[in-house]
Amino acid sequence: MKTEQELPNISPLTTMPPDSPGFEAFHAMDDSMRSWEYHSHDFYELYIHVKGGQFFCVDSDRYELSPDVCILIPPFCMHGLAQSGEMRGYERAWLNLSPELLGRLGCGQVDLKALFASYTSRGHHLFQMTRKETDICVDLMERLQKMNHSSSALDRFQCCSLIVGYLSVFCDVITRAAPLPAAPSTGSVIQQVLTYINEHYTQPVSIEDLARRFCVSVSYLSHEFSRYTRRSVYDYVLYRRIMLAREMITTPASLNTIAYDCGFNDYSNFLRTFNRIVGMSPREYRELRRRQQIG
Repeated sequence: MKTEQELPNISPLTTMPPDSPGFEAFHAMDDSMRSWEYHSHDFYELYIHVKGGQFFCVDSDRYELSPDVCILIPPFCMHGLAQSGEMRGYERAWLNLSPELLGRLGCGQVDLKALFASYTSRGHHLFQMTRKETDICVDLMERLQKMNHSSSALDRFQCCSLIVGYLSVFCDVITRAAPLPAAPSTGSVIQQVLTYINEHYTQPVSIEDLARRFCVSVSYLSHEFSRYTRRSVYDYVLYRRIMLAREMITTPASLNTIAYDCGFNDYSNFLRTFNRIVGMSPREYRELRRRQQIG
């Protein structure tokens, strides 16, 4: 396994830019598309699978996709799209919302963050919609996408109205429909490895130790883990550590304490890794999150 000094080229975790209105909306269709790498972000993602996908992974669980499924993804939750081959005719719509904006959109009537947490804390992420509900949400996202970067105050007001409409449908689905279960475990070694890493990533973890623990060769584990997650074991462990650091950075804990609690031996390694993955220093990210919370 690589040492902490040999940093890989890891794609950045996603965060809302400082001047963001707190949301981004999308509707997209692709004739051909491959799996996503496991990733996370510091905002909520309210995702609708219209058609064409095969599996959606959340942490160590894998779900079979059918048309018209909504997916609730909270901040710092590892997730990704999986496919045995190349996807054809993949259509989806999704809304990214900052925690701060989501907190305001309850209009003082409902705590949306608490409502969502009541499901995701129990591992409930996927819910079946009707085709009519999917069509309504896709239409809202198409309208909202056209105003993603508008600076007009009236446009921003109209955006909030469209977002509330989307949230209304989304909340109706998750409070009405039974959560969809994860696909039955096939006894996959990689799923077992993922579960182990998700429970121990703040501790020393190496691919050699994992191979011995699960009685497979290093080459097999390396190949199959990368095929499953689109990341190497080393990349995945680093990614999870930095994800935890980003979650902890809004607390009063010192950056040195956060570095140690996330599994880094010293602050300099933490600083270089955080910069590489997030694209800014821990101090800059902490200040960004404070500004977002105030705004």
